[in-house]
Amino acid sequence: MHPRTTAITGWDEDDEDDFEPECVATVEDGFERGAALSGLWLHIRSQEFRSGRVTAALSGVTIDLREAELATEGATIHVQSALSGITILVPPEWDVLWDVDAICGGVGDQRRPRRSAEPRPRLRIAGMVVAGGLSVR
Repeated sequence: MHPRTTAITGWDEDDEDDFEPECVATVEDGFERGAALSGLWLHIRSQEFRSGRVTAALSGVTIDLREAELATEGATIHVQSALSGITILVPPEWDVLWDVDAICGGVGDQRRPRRSAEPRPRLRIAGMVVAGGLSVR
């Protein structure tokens, strides 16, 4: 039987995946989180979501809003990203407005557009992406 050596390398051969993202679930009406050199999965279940702020550096971040309801006036998520990818998952019936500057990066909505005469929940995404990507799905 060989002793396990994790102090030097940080590698544990018994684990299937040492690179699992940190998973956070909340029912609060807002959040403020950051990720550096890691992964982060935020699952928002608020029934009156108002705002969020995420900062990512050399990371992958997913914000899952599919079980959330927006406040009557809508909500805003502020993003600051460098060399990172951020994915925001939203219900198909939400309108998404963009106010994001991308420098050597890309920003896009990968959902199919849906037109409706009825007022729809409105999510505003604001901030900056540098050498990375931001997508809404």
